[in-house]
Parts: sequence; C-alpha cells; structure tokens
Amino acid sequence: MLVILSGSSGVGKNTVINKILEENSNIELMPTMTTREMRDGEEPGKPYAFVSKEEFEQMIENGELLEYQIVHGFYYGTPKKIVEEKLKSGKVLIKDIDVDGTQVLAKNLEKVVTIFIKPASKEQLIERLKLRGETRIETRLKRYEYEEEMSKNYQYIVINDKLEEAVAEIKDIIDKEYKKENF
Repeated sequence: MLVILSGSSGVGKNTVINKILEENSNIELMPTMTTREMRDGEEPGKPYAFVSKEEFEQMIENGELLEYQIVHGFYYGTPKKIVEEKLKSGKVLIKDIDVDGTQVLAKNLEKVVTIFIKPASKEQLIERLKLRGETRIETRLKRYEYEEEMSKNYQYIVINDKLEEAVAEIKDIIDKEYKKENF
C-alpha cells in the first residue's frame, strides 16, 4: 500500500512523515527523487534522493519514472522499479508528493491512499514559511491556491494545527486502510 501525503510547502509534510516513521517500524519512506539542493537537516534518501538534472533527465528518457513534475523550478519524480518491488513485497510505503504527481500515481498504481495536509490557516502557513527561512513566499502562496483547489481530489484531508493530533489522525487512516486492504 502506498500512502501519499500532499500539501503546500511549509505545511509540515516532512515533519509528519518523520514522526510516523519514528513510531511505526512497519511503514517505510519512499523517497522522491529531486534535482533541488539538500537543505539543512536532510541527507541523501531522507526525505529525498538527490540527483543532478542530467541524471534525472536520463531517467525520464529511459522511462524509469512513474511520474515526474517540475515544482518551483526543480524536478521531482517517483522511481518506477523501487515502488513496484516494495509494493509487491507487501510493504506500506509513505511518500510526500505534489498534487499533480498524486493524480498520476493514483491512476497508475493500485493500493494508493491519498491524504492532503492543510494548515490551520493561510497565516499559519506564511509564519511556517518565514520560520523555515523561505525567501520565495509569494511563489509558494500562488501554488497554495492551486493546491487547495486540488485537495478535493484526495480521499482524506487532515488539518495540521497541532502536530501530534495530525500524526495520530494520519496513523488511524493508515491503520484503517491497511485493514481494509488485508482483511
């Protein structure tokens, strides 16, 4: 089963994923490949596999990606072989992916659970972006409007106002969907 978490930049997707992974040994991170620079606190494979633009474009040409997008000027994509192998083995994978990539994956894979994470308010999102040192806030907010509109295509919507509550709600969704899938 693949659990996809989406939401605007700064909404806390990676923080939520890290908490879920800390508390659940049966859930594994499915890293997204990206051409963007690594941020402080990140390392290869957590939360992204970092590759050059040339490597990424070669993977596109070779048909090695389930989906890919350009977001904020960088490539992001999902490696086909790794996802298929892990899903066949019965693993629960969790992945942070944008709203466009989610639509592609949901069409191309079985056993996909889609969860959209929203901030409690637009103001809260702006504060989180500032705290993170984001310099392109206007660009992020334009994307926010589009992502909010696309959230209606998701199976679940979770408000990330209090981290522990959002994590608990998402864990409950995963448990429910896993039981539905396996019993």
